[in-house]
Amino acid sequence: MLFAEGPQAAGQLAQQAMDRMRAEAVAPHPHNFTVWYAYYSGRYPDLIRAVDIIASNGLPFTEARCGDLYHKFFAADGELQAMQEIGDKLTEALAGIASTLSTAGNDAGNFGAALKTFQGQAELSDTLAQLRGIIRVMTEQAQRVAVRNQFLQTQLTDSAHQLENMRRDLDTVRREAMTDALTELANRKQFDQALREAAAAAMEDGRPLCLLMIDIDFFKKFNDNHGHVVGDQVLKLVGRTLKDSVRGRDTAARFGGEEFAIVMPECTLDEALAFAEKTRATIANRRIVKRTSGAPIGNITLSVGVALYEPGESLGRFIQRADEALYVAKHEGRNQVRAHVHAGEAAFV
Repeated sequence: MLFAEGPQAAGQLAQQAMDRMRAEAVAPHPHNFTVWYAYYSGRYPDLIRAVDIIASNGLPFTEARCGDLYHKFFAADGELQAMQEIGDKLTEALAGIASTLSTAGNDAGNFGAALKTFQGQAELSDTLAQLRGIIRVMTEQAQRVAVRNQFLQTQLTDSAHQLENMRRDLDTVRREAMTDALTELANRKQFDQALREAAAAAMEDGRPLCLLMIDIDFFKKFNDNHGHVVGDQVLKLVGRTLKDSVRGRDTAARFGGEEFAIVMPECTLDEALAFAEKTRATIANRRIVKRTSGAPIGNITLSVGVALYEPGESLGRFIQRADEALYVAKHEGRNQVRAHVHAGEAAFV
């Protein structure tokens, strides 16, 4: 996980996490701390929803239940288990292929030995009947090998289908592990990975890297007024718009709650600002209607913060600068784009 909080904000989140663990009477070990720190950070919407559902049902956050939350959202046990199951199937399929190929090799060897024997017999044969007998036996032997090879071919075809299914299963596991379920954008895990890789590439080749932090204005009020179903519809709309707008090398992610992020490798600050402004205008011009009745609800707007990566700065600081630019955009009236232009000072455009 990458954290954007500064010392003061991180300290407050840590204190909230400690207070919650004390209230729930669970041990303050790293796994439980991770769950509650992430919960209060507001950056893990799926975790927040799971915790809120448990709380609304009046269930206690026992050690076991907190452990389940950790393993589901941070330890990736489900992914590891799926990978293990696919690995076992792969081992079984490969063993079957090896056995099939070995059998085919034995059949070919036996047929070759038989051919040598028949060749010797043919050289010694002096009657038509003997030659006919040799031909008959050779034909029968060849037919047996052909039938056997047809069976082996079927086995190999089945094995190939199994391997293709396993490849698809792996792709599905990988995609689900890296995707936000509601918006179908990258989740925090994929965002963290994409940002690390993009920063490493920027350090290596010197090409620019920009980060956009995007927040839906007044989303909580909108959600309270129109309900979670409509709120989810808005999140999906923003997610779909971002997904359709980014370049192939960009990574659009749901960062937490109503906040989104876009990693933009090989992108100058001016290009990122132009993209952010175009995206902001696109969303502002969309009319939101209720799917059930078609009744208009209104419009939503976005505030966007942009930062250009400074080689050598920590990724946490990079995220924080984009977040600070986002804060300025919201503080100055929302529905606008602001950029943090210098890593060493709070300068915004």
